Amino acid sequence: MDSLMDRIWEVIYAFLNKAVVFLDTLFSPLEIFGPGFLIFFLAFLIVIITRIISRFYVTKRFITLKKEFKHWQGIREEAMKHPDREKGKRLARNIDKAELNKVYYDYFFEGLLKNFITNVIPILFMATYVTTVYTPETLLKRFGDEWVFSFSFGESFHMDISSLFWFVICIILSFILFIILKLVFKKLYVNKESI
Repeated sequence: MDSLMDRIWEVIYAFLNKAVVFLDTLFSPLEIFGPGFLIFFLAFLIVIITRIISRFYVTKRFITLKKEFKHWQGIREEAMKHPDREKGKRLARNIDKAELNKVYYDYFFEGLLKNFITNVIPILFMATYVTTVYTPETLLKRFGDEWVFSFSFGESFHMDISSLFWFVICIILSFILFIILKLVFKKLYVNKESI
């Protein structure tokens, strides 16, 4: 069993190394813009990829659980409309205990797994790539400085921004930029349809 796991890990490791070399070759022309721009570009690219994946990757179980949840939630709301308020509360409590809570937790965890697969894993892979490729030594060799950015405000304050810290900032900015672009395109699309 250990030898099988070792072989599987070797294949995964070889694949990841080839992926790093491929990405490095693919994005090396952008290095003329500097590490700050390149890391921002990678962060924005991974945000777009995660948005596309999360839009199209939906499991049948997630759809089924969503329908079940909405069904039982509707039944619970109808029970709450019962003319006898106390009886309505008891019916709603029984629905919660019997079905709604179970369906809700299944639906919640399925959504959590979907989010993990479509968002967290790709972002972690890209963060790993950025921290592996843009180490202080590599930054010094390729760009002449160990840090993505260095700020000095007088002699008392000096701040160096590493590739990982800059990547985290860029991911946050990329999500904000993506939302703004989505709203702008939605507004333009609605205006074109109304004309």
